[in-house]
Amino acid sequence: MTDRSILKRVFAFVLAAVLIVAFGCGKAALDEKAAVSVSAGVTAGDSADGGERDYNIGIYSVDEATDESESGSYASSNSNENAILVQSAGVLTMTSADINKTGDAEGNFFGLNAAVAVISQGQLTLLDSNVTTNALGGYGLYVSGAGSVLTADKTYLSTAGDSSPALVAAEGGALAFTNGTVTTEGTDSPCVLLSGGSVSLAQETLFAKNSPLVRAVSGENELSLDNMSLSDSPAIAADATLILRLTNGAAFTGALGGELPARSSVYLDETSSLTLTGDTYLSVFANADVTHQNVQSNGFYIYYDSNAPENEYLSGQSYLLPGGGFLAPII
Repeated sequence: MTDRSILKRVFAFVLAAVLIVAFGCGKAALDEKAAVSVSAGVTAGDSADGGERDYNIGIYSVDEATDESESGSYASSNSNENAILVQSAGVLTMTSADINKTGDAEGNFFGLNAAVAVISQGQLTLLDSNVTTNALGGYGLYVSGAGSVLTADKTYLSTAGDSSPALVAAEGGALAFTNGTVTTEGTDSPCVLLSGGSVSLAQETLFAKNSPLVRAVSGENELSLDNMSLSDSPAIAADATLILRLTNGAAFTGALGGELPARSSVYLDETSSLTLTGDTYLSVFANADVTHQNVQSNGFYIYYDSNAPENEYLSGQSYLLPGGGFLAPII
């Protein structure tokens, strides 16, 4: 083989390698842009000039003050910007509001691109309102931080973009949503996203087109259902736990973890019901109906931790459940 032929082969090899690297880097950049995660733990987002930003910006912002609004219309179309922001112990009451969020999230974010954000001990009461988002990472209602409280009643909430959960509670934040409707259309867009927070729902209608209804991504979480039904198994991450409370005729159908370690607990009053769709391992199973007639097992088992103080009433014994399954201690 001549020196000229060798040089041609070497050049072709080097050129192919360069193209592969260039394409791979370009694809990675596109993938990073598209894959905006709904997982918790990211608290900062990219600012317009490319630097890191760890604070929120709102079109309507209440900061260290008390305010009221009625029949207002608020829209945000900028990336990483809230339409409504309540922070630093601010208190806001909104009635008959129309709140809209567009503009895709940029970079890593957590709550910076939400339609409504309540943080750092803020308090918001939202009544008879409409909240819609249509953006990548367009969260609906977001509350974060111990002492931060968001209460919504008779409100319609809808998100259309990917990675756009509707109700998000994180880092000790508490969210209560009653007498309303929650819908999501995008992928990775649960109706309820928990990351160390609590959500209370009463007489709600939930619909998620392309996601689980409930997802717990990290931390200790609590979901309370009052006089409503939930028919979907929550997605619970390996480093997350979930307490499910059912009261006033609430009904849950699904499973809460079919393997050890147990990452869920259930508290059930006498008027509420639990229907199993798979074997379930629980840290705590506290049932006010000690006959367990409010459990439909469908032949599946509930395994409980006999060492948990709340389970002392079960005496470490096994019990036959309606439908042929058993309530039994984890061995």
